[in-house]
Amino acid sequence: MEKTVLDEKTVRLVTKLVTQLVREERHRKFINEQTWRIKNTRLLLKNYDILQGYTQEVNTNIDEILKDVFSKDDLKLRSIDGYKARTAKMMEYTNLMLDAYKGYASRRDERVQRRYFTLVHTYITPIKMTRMEIAERFYCTDKTIQRDEQDAIKEFSLFLFGITSLEEMIS
Repeated sequence: MEKTVLDEKTVRLVTKLVTQLVREERHRKFINEQTWRIKNTRLLLKNYDILQGYTQEVNTNIDEILKDVFSKDDLKLRSIDGYKARTAKMMEYTNLMLDAYKGYASRRDERVQRRYFTLVHTYITPIKMTRMEIAERFYCTDKTIQRDEQDAIKEFSLFLFGITSLEEMIS
């Protein structure tokens, strides 16, 4: 076998190309993860009422109904119980993070407080407010509130998913 010897210039060029490809791949993965986090945060917020209501009903008569339909050792029953328990834990965590976001907003400027208010009154409270109603309350435009809503979802995503999302807020 004959060995091929690369000159220094070729080695540097190959190294530079490989480094660039690795950076581009990392960036692509980061963007995909960022999109996934924001999408899931928005989905959680849009379905907050349904999920919160579901978790409040978890320990009611539905358990008895399921036990009548399935045997105690039935895999389907255990699977349904697992889903219910995970949903309840997820909502408990979500509410804890909402409290953390509230604390964060209360120590910040008016814009952060307005974003928190927008998020809570758009998705969380039983009686929802429109962007126009929130804009009137804060004496700003509905476009400002729309931007606030998007920024609040990104901020809340940081609370839900942690430090990896910090990079998202910086970029």
